[in-house]
Amino acid sequence: MSARSSRADVLAAVPTLVDEAGELDRAANRALLTGLVDRLDGVFVAGTTGEFPALHRAERRDLIEIALDVFGPDRVVAHIGAAATRDAVTLARDAVAAGARRLAAITPYYLPVDADTVTRHFAAITEAGRDAVVYGYLFPDRTGVPADAEQFARAAVESGLAGAKLSGAAAALLAEFVAALPAGSLLWSGDDAALASVVRAGGRGVVSGSASAFPEPFTALADAVARGDAEAERTAQTEVDDVTAALDTVQGIKHALARLGLGTGVMRMPAPLVGAVERERIDRLVARAQAPVA
Repeated sequence: MSARSSRADVLAAVPTLVDEAGELDRAANRALLTGLVDRLDGVFVAGTTGEFPALHRAERRDLIEIALDVFGPDRVVAHIGAAATRDAVTLARDAVAAGARRLAAITPYYLPVDADTVTRHFAAITEAGRDAVVYGYLFPDRTGVPADAEQFARAAVESGLAGAKLSGAAAALLAEFVAALPAGSLLWSGDDAALASVVRAGGRGVVSGSASAFPEPFTALADAVARGDAEAERTAQTEVDDVTAALDTVQGIKHALARLGLGTGVMRMPAPLVGAVERERIDRLVARAQAPVA
């Protein structure tokens, strides 16, 4: 992670690149990660942007192994979450065997659960993870599990979680989670445009799908906030807002990467096609990123 503890982390929530037939493209995924290694603080692998519900066990293991090989274990957060505790435990063991030291697990989803169920789920994962650090992943909009700071804090203490990634409605509650969790807990927001407010609320940084394609605006914003440079922050925030507005879907991120020469743009999961207006906005970002430096 970032060597400067006062600076926010910018982690890329990387998509899973597949070929035209939808099969995992290991070379393309390695090329994506290699292109990012010197441009941000780390990666979040096989998460929502990575279409994890549609990945097989072996594919998730392959993606984690590639990320570990490129970034090293201290800069990779391997998402091993699954709807079933049994599957999440298996994935945690796979990741640790591959050398992962940092794991993240989404709450159970689809069937309704209570706070005790969530705690048992996380406890099984932290036990399987052995010495790996484990973070929760809260995305109530997708899982149906409410984001309650006090309940999560109790679950974190009882199960041994070291923090969490907060996405969707949970991201707006980051300050409540900071206040509820023990000192030293790490919290990242999935609302990548809100990096400055995340830092000021006590969060560690952002996990950004958009940064997979255009990392520089996010790292520039993190640098400006760390320096206390208000003018640079305003400039960087404008660029971040442009990127996040254009890349607000996984398919949009994949389209941008394809225009940058990485992958096919094909989704593993069913999704709407990228519309003409979205393509135009993305193409402008690509042209700006590829423009020669004066």
